[in-house]
Amino acid sequence: MTISETDRRAAVTFGRLAGERGMPVTTCPYPVQGDDRQRALRLLWMRTYVRHSSGA
Repeated sequence: MTISETDRRAAVTFGRLAGERGMPVTTCPYPVQGDDRQRALRLLWMRTYVRHSSGA
C-alpha cells in the first residue's frame, strides 16, 4: 500500500477545510470499510478534521 503525496495533501487539506467550516464529520470522502489505502487516508482526514474543528 502506498499513499501518494497528492493523496496525502488532499486528505489533510479537505480535513482542515471541513473542520474550519464546521462541517459534520460525516462529510469525510473516504469509506469506513474501504481498502487499506482508503482507511489510512480516512484516519489522516479525521485527525486533521479534529485538530481544526471548533468542537462546538
